[in-house]
Amino acid sequence: MAILLFTTTDIRSPRRPEFVRLLSSILASENAAADLRHYVLLQNCLPDELGAYRAKAPACCRMVAVPGRLSLAEARNQLMALALEERSLQRDDIVGFPDDDCWFPPRFLDRLAGIFADRQALDLLICRVSLEPDLASSSTDSVMPASAPQVVRLSSSNNMFLRGSLVASIGSFDTGLGLGTSAGGGEDTDYAIRAFLNGSETGIIDRALVGHPAPDRDSAAKYFRGALIVLARYARSRPDLTREFLRKLLVGGYFFARGKLSARIYGQALREAVPGLRRAVTPRAA
Repeated sequence: MAILLFTTTDIRSPRRPEFVRLLSSILASENAAADLRHYVLLQNCLPDELGAYRAKAPACCRMVAVPGRLSLAEARNQLMALALEERSLQRDDIVGFPDDDCWFPPRFLDRLAGIFADRQALDLLICRVSLEPDLASSSTDSVMPASAPQVVRLSSSNNMFLRGSLVASIGSFDTGLGLGTSAGGGEDTDYAIRAFLNGSETGIIDRALVGHPAPDRDSAAKYFRGALIVLARYARSRPDLTREFLRKLLVGGYFFARGKLSARIYGQALREAVPGLRRAVTPRAA
């Protein structure tokens, strides 16, 4: 079993301290996790800068660079392709997609590996995030079945972890979604729903186990457009996802009434969601 993590960062952004914090948490996890591999794509990075970053990175990091900018989905897909070139994705590998402003508390990755080893049917595990993550131990007894609303509302790249066999099945991120595209978001929700629909067992540890700012109403408004597009795609696949789509429509109306969402963005989101409603997505067709 290996733990494969995929992260991208723009080295020209102001997030350098947060990215260093992530690398430090990965370094602290190297000895605990038996086979830890962290694939990192540095954006807006020149060749000589790549060498400097590689020299300071933990040994488990595989760093590559591009001179310009990519969308989050495209960056992750490139990293996943690189990982597949190095080795085939094994069934019991664990895959995660931490952002550059995320970090893992001590022993979290080691405990994560133990949970997936103990629960062979577990394909997707989610938890909560916080700037003050819970440091208490977690085990397989902490895992409860996750519902569709929990997957939709809680999942992000930082707090969803997938078994390798499921990642091999559902493939890459949708490059039409996410930051760097017109949708402006939704790629994480899309990936989580696809995993939920195609996996054997989805579990949740309903505690903040990963370090990252918790989502709030401002972030929900910011990513509303992409989230609505995604939920429209799956609204006809099962009743609980239908309810999540209808709920998101009401949330958008609330944001519009409170001035957090412009009429233009709300209207665009509704228009772009319509095509998804016209086709039913079954689990294996996602």
